[in-house]
Amino acid sequence: MVNKKDIFSIAIGTFGLGADRFETWNEEQNISDEYQLNDLNSLIHSFNKGQNYIETSFIYAGGLTMKFLKQFFIEVPRDKIFVTVKIENYIEKIEDIEQQLDKYLEIMGLGFADSILLHTPASTKLPLEIAYKELQRLATLGKSRYVSASNLSLEQLKFLVEDNEIELFSFEGLYNLECKFNEDNGIIDYCKKNNIIFVNYQPFRRNRTVKRNYPLLIELASKYNKTQNQILLNWMIKEKGLYPITKTSKSKYIDSNISALNFEISKGDMNKLNEFRSKEFDGVEVDWENKGGVPIWKVANQFE
Repeated sequence: MVNKKDIFSIAIGTFGLGADRFETWNEEQNISDEYQLNDLNSLIHSFNKGQNYIETSFIYAGGLTMKFLKQFFIEVPRDKIFVTVKIENYIEKIEDIEQQLDKYLEIMGLGFADSILLHTPASTKLPLEIAYKELQRLATLGKSRYVSASNLSLEQLKFLVEDNEIELFSFEGLYNLECKFNEDNGIIDYCKKNNIIFVNYQPFRRNRTVKRNYPLLIELASKYNKTQNQILLNWMIKEKGLYPITKTSKSKYIDSNISALNFEISKGDMNKLNEFRSKEFDGVEVDWENKGGVPIWKVANQFE
C-alpha cells in the first residue's frame, strides 16, 4: 500500500476529467469515445511516470468525473495508488457522511478510500469535531485508511488536531505564487511540524499565472531554460516542500511537469520567488469563517 513516505511529489488532479464534453454518462456506457480514452490514457501515463496520489470529488463535472474514474481504477493496481475522496456539501445528519462515502466508493468500484476529508467546513451543518470524529470512525471500520482535511483556518486545524486528537494524513489547501494565504497564516508551517503533508491545489491558477507573464518568471524561465510552470513546480516542491495538484490530458505536459524535478534553482532565485507578492491577491480579505465573504477555496478565481 502507498504510505506517506511513498507519495510522489506531484499529485494527480481530476477536476472535469472524462466529462468535459458530455452532458450525460452512465455506468453501462463503454469508455470508447476518443476524448474519454485520451483522458484515461493520460491518467495511466501519469501513474506509469510515478504519480500515485489522486484526489476526486462528486462535484467534479456533476459526478461524471467520479464515474469516469472507475475505469482508471480497473487499469491500475489498487495497492499502488493513493485515493483521496472529498465529502461534499450535502451533510445534514451524521449518517449522511457514511452514506455519501459508500455511494462514492460504489461509483468508483473501490472497496475503500485511502483518505477522506470534508472538502470545506461548509460541507456540513454538524459541528466540525462531530463530523471529523465520524470520519475517524469510518477509518477504523476500514472504509478509509486515513483522515485528511481541507480549507480550514489555522484555528480550526489546531482544534481538530490538538483539542480532538484527530490524526491527519494530509491537508489540501490553496497555494501558488500569487496566493500565499496558507503560508501567511501559519498553516503550512503547522502542517510540517505535525507531519501533515500539504497538498496544494491550483498551483498554476489554471494556467492564469503564466498568462500574466510576470517579469520574474520570464527571467527565471529564460535563465534555466525551462517553462514558467516548471519553475513554479520546482519552487513549490523543492523549496516549499509542498505536493502540488496538477491536471492535464496531454502526455507531453505530464512529462514536462515531472521533469520540473530534474534541475536546481539557486537559493537567491528561490528567495525571489519566496518574496514575490501580488498586491491584487494580497488585497483579498479571506473569509475563514464562511460568513458570506470570499472563502479560501474561491480566492484563486477572483482575478484572471
